[in-house]
Amino acid sequence: MKTLVVILMLVSFSFGSYAQRITELEETRVAFSPISFTETNNPDEYRYKVNDGFAVEFTKNPMAFMESYFDISKFIEEVKDKDYNSYLVTFSTDKGFLEARYSKEGELERTRQIFKNIALPLAVRNELWRQTKGWRMVKNNYIAKGKGRILDKELYRIKVVGDNKSKIIKIDPKNINEERVAGM
Repeated sequence: MKTLVVILMLVSFSFGSYAQRITELEETRVAFSPISFTETNNPDEYRYKVNDGFAVEFTKNPMAFMESYFDISKFIEEVKDKDYNSYLVTFSTDKGFLEARYSKEGELERTRQIFKNIALPLAVRNELWRQTKGWRMVKNNYIAKGKGRILDKELYRIKVVGDNKSKIIKIDPKNINEERVAGM
């Protein structure tokens, strides 16, 4: 009986000492990104899909969205084993895309944007209304190109219908003269 008690004590001490071991786990990072990477057939082209919850923010100001959620230096670090002269990075939604070409050093060289059926900025809506009173918009396209962060060319191509006729209105936002008159 004495040996049984000694054996039970040894077994209970061994279980107790095993339970005292500390196991260190590796650090886990959980992050949410408004963009997700999708594969392309071109080796130097990288495509990111903008998640649906951020599509409105993206179409409002694609350049600001890209600068907020995309870090080119981190991107170049991830693909450093590939020796490219430039990187073509595309951000897209169902409404359109922003295409940005970066140099090997991470400088933004040029951009191109094409969007369809987006909410028009207030100045463009006002200009459209001035040109087409009584007509209604059916669809629109927005096209912009630029070097660096500056847009050189912007154009809204808007199809309107009225009185059983349709026409295309082209509006360059840079040529809009917003004159405000205070009224009572």
